[in-house]
Amino acid sequence: MRYALLIVLAAGCAGPDAELRAPAPADAAAELKVACDDGQADACLKLGLLYAQGRHVKRDLHRAAGLYERACDRGSAQGCSNLGGLYARGEGVLRSDLRAVGLFERACAVQNDQGCYNLAVMLSTGRGVDEDPLRAAALFDFACKAKLAEACAGLGAAYANGRGVDRDDLQAVTLYRVGCDAGVVEACDNLGFMYAQGRGVQTNDAAAIDLFRRACDLGSAAGCYNLGTMYKQGRGLHPVQDSGGLALSRR
Repeated sequence: MRYALLIVLAAGCAGPDAELRAPAPADAAAELKVACDDGQADACLKLGLLYAQGRHVKRDLHRAAGLYERACDRGSAQGCSNLGGLYARGEGVLRSDLRAVGLFERACAVQNDQGCYNLAVMLSTGRGVDEDPLRAAALFDFACKAKLAEACAGLGAAYANGRGVDRDDLQAVTLYRVGCDAGVVEACDNLGFMYAQGRGVQTNDAAAIDLFRRACDLGSAAGCYNLGTMYKQGRGLHPVQDSGGLALSRR
């Protein structure tokens, strides 16, 4: 039986931008602009987030990038990380993995958890930098301990594949569960794989089906494929649904 086990995280994704902690008032953009022009890095970061999210202003990723850059240049590690994310995804700026790595390095150097997570993604996939599974695993571990669920999922993948750490399926399952419980779709798919294969847990088709369905419902092509594979092979709660499973496996 074939499954699509993800190695690290969603392809092409270098981590989420920081989110505003509370709803911004309608006049927030004007107030933040004044503060940003006055040299306040945090104001530039928050204004950049408004433009990135299209809250109270028209969404403008190019302008968000400029504001993140101003925040970064004024000492905001989160500004550096967010700007790196835009370069890694080619949003609002020309894509440059090399530039992204440099920005993630700046953020991680002052222990910004998202910056370290993003850098770990680049190191584990060899984007803009030579692959370094050992350092990637260490950075995933740091960010996971800082309660970043995506990093826990990344560290779980490192343990599941023995990249940068000794293979440990029990540890992988624990970390995937942390990520999945926090809504990291790839973690749910990978945890489903572990249940389907009996790696780190007893084989449990019902649990695998539930996790693959959750990942599929959240838009994971791998989750849909794995769900379809389970049904096609007659495993899980509804083995008679072969035609539906086959359709899913072809998504």
